[in-house]
Amino acid sequence: MEEVELVIIGAGPTGLFATFCAGLRAVKSVTLEGLETYGGQMHELYPEKKVYDVQGVPKVISYELAKKMYEQAAMFNPKIVFNSDVTDIIPTEGNRFILEVNGEQAYTARAILICAGVGYFTPNKLNVEGEATYADKGVYYTVKSIADFKDASVLIVGGGDSAFDYALQIEPVVKNVIIAQHNGVLKAAESSVVAAKNKPKIRVMLNTEIKEIVGDGKKVIKADAFDNVSKTNDRLDVDSVIVTIGHKANPDIFKSITFESVNGRYIKVDTNYKTNVDGIYAAGDIANVSNEPKFALLAVGGAEAYVAINNIKKYLSPRASLTGGHSSNLEL
Repeated sequence: MEEVELVIIGAGPTGLFATFCAGLRAVKSVTLEGLETYGGQMHELYPEKKVYDVQGVPKVISYELAKKMYEQAAMFNPKIVFNSDVTDIIPTEGNRFILEVNGEQAYTARAILICAGVGYFTPNKLNVEGEATYADKGVYYTVKSIADFKDASVLIVGGGDSAFDYALQIEPVVKNVIIAQHNGVLKAAESSVVAAKNKPKIRVMLNTEIKEIVGDGKKVIKADAFDNVSKTNDRLDVDSVIVTIGHKANPDIFKSITFESVNGRYIKVDTNYKTNVDGIYAAGDIANVSNEPKFALLAVGGAEAYVAINNIKKYLSPRASLTGGHSSNLEL
């Protein structure tokens, strides 16, 4: 088994910045990613989406930002290994951990930083007739390519950021878009809601439940909707249905170790991003300080990674300074 000071689990945005910060603090690390490439949700869920909320970057396409994050992470020549699913963390003697990768023991580490997004997750389903039948034949849970929706009539189910982001993302190429929210509450950013309502091709239907997805055997052709206020039915002519009603997350992703959780969704951490297990930290979407709101933003995940890595450095080398100085003083 290979011995390292730190294993970083996940090469999404938080894991990539943590990898950079580990290099900045001269921590010998390896970053393990279960997917075949970097970027996490940025590649898997919204590669062509425009990202606006990163400091100093007014607007950037998701996959381009992921590429820049990977370039930054690679500045200190760290080891980043893809197709490496961490299937277990095994505590052992001497305050060390054995990491099982793809079912085999592969690394020993003094510290671990979990940046695994929301852990193993699956999209929530509508659980209506026709949904499973037309999966990938008109029913989708993400927008990987805007071109897939060219000249289509699209129904987006949900009222959060994903629903409105996808609607605005595909609006230039579609015939029309309907956003259907089951109640009267929209949870998307106010600016996105305003932008969508100002687009003639986007229609927002509140208090609307989708009861059935109808197809012709090969593709989606309609969706049956029910108005919870008027108690009336409506049949919507659509070619595609995008379901954006969240994901089931499971932070309890390892067999040999149990973390305290927050609401069964997040790994509980303190303000140093340490878990209840000495030597193991967590940052990004999977981590939360108890009783504090969780802001699942790239910028927040990066800040959490920075705090975690500096505390890991102090854990590994108690005499080291907590911050390690300013990167602007370096010649990289």
